[in-house]
Amino acid sequence: MSSDLVLDIGDLVGHPGATKEFSGEHRVALRLGDVTVEGAMGVQGVVRGTVEGVIASFESSAPAQFVCVRCLTEWHGEISTEGTQHFSPIPDEDGYAIVDRQIDLSGPATDELALAMPAAPLCRKDCKGLCPICGTDLNKDPCDGHGEESDSPFAVLRDLFEP
Repeated sequence: MSSDLVLDIGDLVGHPGATKEFSGEHRVALRLGDVTVEGAMGVQGVVRGTVEGVIASFESSAPAQFVCVRCLTEWHGEISTEGTQHFSPIPDEDGYAIVDRQIDLSGPATDELALAMPAAPLCRKDCKGLCPICGTDLNKDPCDGHGEESDSPFAVLRDLFEP
């Protein structure tokens, strides 16, 4: 294990209540739909000893690029999250464990960051999106209309569904 987030915790195991603060960085590259996280993820927190292992509580954040799903506006921001991970000599379902008196927090911190990524980012809560006819950004310019619906070759079909 080689990372800022690999911690020696041998002095905490078997000492309930003993703590050690930590901070570090880990490079991440994640993508979920219209959100990209790439760069240094900062992580800080505290590790507490338990009878059989340790519990790490941490906060992580990383720079992100977003694209609004309604109006396609791009912007840069940050994704921040909190997490807790229990480590013991026996690996958990994700494979996290104490190995050679050390824990690696890069995996749990990356997992939490991935879970915090929005599936449908919005530039603002009241985003009006784009006009479905001409593509005008309705947040910047109101759409002036597009003529009569009868100009559409599909206008005759509308009458089939009206009572």
